[in-house]
Amino acid sequence: MDGEATRPQSRPIAALTYLLGFVTGVIFLYLEPYDKDDFVRFHARQSIVFSIAWFVVNVILGVFIAILPGGLSRVLATIEGLLNFAFAIFWVFLMYKAYSGEKYRIPELADWADSMGF
Repeated sequence: MDGEATRPQSRPIAALTYLLGFVTGVIFLYLEPYDKDDFVRFHARQSIVFSIAWFVVNVILGVFIAILPGGLSRVLATIEGLLNFAFAIFWVFLMYKAYSGEKYRIPELADWADSMGF
């Protein structure tokens, strides 16, 4: 997307950074020799931030589901299920983009990952 050539062996590793979310993101961010590969590091950082965002959304919705009355909590639980399905589809899409060799940036989250400095 930004014209950078990626090594073919970096592509499957970049896709694997999304596999277990935060865990594989941290592993590949610091694992030799991938810690020097900018393509893998980009996807590892984005994987970490994406999985944290997914977790935060689920925690916030879970709290509201727990404290709201029955009907509202069922509606919110349905919305949570739909959001989790959308997150899962997007997660597979991110893995596909990484495997294709593309640096797909999640608009706000990628900027946040870049500013965190890891």
